[in-house]
Amino acid sequence: MSVEAKNIIIHGSATMPDDDSMTNIGGAINKSVKMTFRELENTGILKIRSENAGDTSQSITVYGRNAAGEKISEAIYLNGLTGVPGSSSFERIMKAIKSATTVGAVALYSSTTQHSGTAQGGGDDYITLSSGASGTDNAYQFDVIILTAGTGAGQIRMAVKTEGTSKKAYVKDWDTNPNDTTEYIIAHGIVFDKSPNEIDEVRREPFDAAANPAGGATKTYYFKVFPYNEHSSLALTNAIIDEVDEGLYEKAEFALETTLDGSGTNGAGNNRQVAPSTGIGSFSSDPKDVANDQNFSPESGQGLWIKVTLAGGEAAAKGFYKIEVSGQST
Repeated sequence: MSVEAKNIIIHGSATMPDDDSMTNIGGAINKSVKMTFRELENTGILKIRSENAGDTSQSITVYGRNAAGEKISEAIYLNGLTGVPGSSSFERIMKAIKSATTVGAVALYSSTTQHSGTAQGGGDDYITLSSGASGTDNAYQFDVIILTAGTGAGQIRMAVKTEGTSKKAYVKDWDTNPNDTTEYIIAHGIVFDKSPNEIDEVRREPFDAAANPAGGATKTYYFKVFPYNEHSSLALTNAIIDEVDEGLYEKAEFALETTLDGSGTNGAGNNRQVAPSTGIGSFSSDPKDVANDQNFSPESGQGLWIKVTLAGGEAAAKGFYKIEVSGQST
């Protein structure tokens, strides 16, 4: 099989700070951390659920903000295949951390569903949603799909992309393919994948970044992530990385490390307001070639530094940053 969208994931790096006290930012890829690019706003009460009945002792701790903009957190404990609601109302999520390894994938999702129904069919890496599903392409992209009854019940996946006309929602491969007996729900949320690398933390960047008061100096934040090719044997050739015109697009620029699987930092003693100085290209918003002559090798990561600039007095925004990897595959 070719390298497809389902094979590209954005992992975190070894040191990803929540504030300006941590130093030596960046480092090697951290495959237990996944970045999310879904705008998780107005989520309200959250639920968690595993795809394995044996997951009953682990918890997910959620960090975010309420409708007043205050930082809040809550730990919610798993009860296997049962969706367990929390008690706090989140306006948006900043990160979520799983307390321990689980047997199955785990979903953290809004109690308000975007769509539900009975599937028209399915295949190895897709489900054909009901005729009542949105006719807009990618209406449910990056949302959580939970199979609740019928063939394949219990499985949890993230929608990689969705097609409005065909009603197909593409995912990482199912363990059991859904069919026309399969019932499902779709909701905004996060999936803690179990394989090929178990995810323990999902986060958005820049985490809790804020501008100085009006009249104050401009603040610049730097953080490092890794687009990663999960395919076990195929490279994505002629590979490029570009920004997507959403969220923090106008405030951000990015630079790529000059080799794959780089482990560069911004230097000992430097916090996230200090730029990395070696082993990377220049910062801009232009598309950039992946290292290794644009050969995005199997099971390799491309270190990517993001620079976010906030002018003094700039108002708080519910922003996020989104990047796109493209190329060719056999």
